[in-house]
Amino acid sequence: MLGLDRGGSCLGLAFRVPGELADEVLPYLRARELISHVYFEKRLPVRLNDGRLVEALTYVADRRHRQYAGALLAAEAAEIVAGAWGQSGANVDYVVSTVDHLRKMGIRDHGLENVAALLPSPVS
Repeated sequence: MLGLDRGGSCLGLAFRVPGELADEVLPYLRARELISHVYFEKRLPVRLNDGRLVEALTYVADRRHRQYAGALLAAEAAEIVAGAWGQSGANVDYVVSTVDHLRKMGIRDHGLENVAALLPSPVS
């Protein structure tokens, strides 16, 4: 997973979950996003496109976790990604898919794009 680190920010989507679905959605998110516990949940302010500031549940990197990589050069990150697999499959697929989805939303993450450019072709 790609998560926020201390002092970081990101562009993306915020999903509003109706209160009556929270008991169903939260366990799903936790099972999906907290597999290795390299991230922890944190409620943070999020600025919406209309300028409103709302509180949102986010997943932030735990710098003490053994899987925390910190700041890496693109080549270092690509080497790690190329040899890594998670519960959902090859990390190469995950990174390439993430870059593709971000571009479709009009979001450019040049650092992640640089890593993706150094990866072998996706497995799937």
